[in-house]
Amino acid sequence: MSMKSRELGLCLVCNDVAVGINFGIPTCMPCKAFFRRNAVKLGTTDFICQEDGDCPITCDSRRMCNCCRLAKCFRVGMQKSLILSDAEKLARRELIQKNRQKRAQLIKTQNSSLILPSNLCALEHRQQKYLSSSDQTLLTNIFSTYELIYEHKTRCQYELFPIIVHNSVHSFFNEYEERHKILIDYFKNIPEFNSLIVDDKIRLIRNHFGIMITINELMLSRTVHDNLSASLKNIFGIHLATNTIRGSERILSYIHDPVLLKLILIILTLSSSINKYRNDTDMDRIFDNTLAIFAGQNIYVELLWRYLVSRLPTEQNTVKFFNKLVSDLLFIQLACFNVERYMSNLEDEVDQMKPLMQSMWPKSKKLDQTDYDEDMCMKNNP
Repeated sequence: MSMKSRELGLCLVCNDVAVGINFGIPTCMPCKAFFRRNAVKLGTTDFICQEDGDCPITCDSRRMCNCCRLAKCFRVGMQKSLILSDAEKLARRELIQKNRQKRAQLIKTQNSSLILPSNLCALEHRQQKYLSSSDQTLLTNIFSTYELIYEHKTRCQYELFPIIVHNSVHSFFNEYEERHKILIDYFKNIPEFNSLIVDDKIRLIRNHFGIMITINELMLSRTVHDNLSASLKNIFGIHLATNTIRGSERILSYIHDPVLLKLILIILTLSSSINKYRNDTDMDRIFDNTLAIFAGQNIYVELLWRYLVSRLPTEQNTVKFFNKLVSDLLFIQLACFNVERYMSNLEDEVDQMKPLMQSMWPKSKKLDQTDYDEDMCMKNNP
């Protein structure tokens, strides 16, 4: 059972903001983790208070005395019996994975029946008609580079984002920062992007921040999971969150194709004519090398068309599919623009973000440091 933080109130152990019902009562995340880690040690570990056994437990002092903190956990009603064993955790993860796969199957729409199976390692007869060997090599490189970047950077199964339900914009994007660095590393492997000057790279990343992270996270998670839905509603409100979720569900209908969304991600990023709502006058300027950006985008737009024609039964099917694709992309793009417009009024939240995340919404008086941080991110490991 999930409840919004404002309905849960405060953690009954330390009076911090409660994030959920944990082991039977509303608690914050640190107290949840503390109880899960220490309640199972009773009987094998001695918990001794250095004072009189009645230490005050607050969000500031909760780490001072494990003995009194654990005692208060039990006193307010936390239940040791609700702590899952390793076997139970494994069974729960397997159940979640099965349910996620079932939802992914249900999300697939008529797009699934239109597009044909693809083998990136060999050209089929129809593909040979539309895709050259260099096209196939480029498609394979796009697919392989993306997979290798995320396998190398994460070193394990990619965790769903966010891992907890957030109640503030800054904590939501601060959790995302490391993932954004990986995405930037991926774009550095796109020659048409990496050959641009640093200023143009930064403008493109900033301008398409919302749509980039949305499509990328959908490719990785393959679902709109509960933590994401709850976080969006908590920090952006029901209306903005609902439109974003609806747009995401439209995009999820394309995830069964191994290349399509990766191509779309590159095309959208190389779009110099799409600018999000922002107060930063620098972003309203024409890019330093608009023609290079446009030429690079054209390479992938034309490749996308040839790829779709090679995969779909007829050109008529391709036109219908393409129209649906553009409609769905415009829907999620508009949802992202509305979120970014909402963000323009949250300067206090932006101030609490980590440097790279702050640079997605730079302010005129605070550009020097944020530009420097993002510049370094672009220049390191070129």
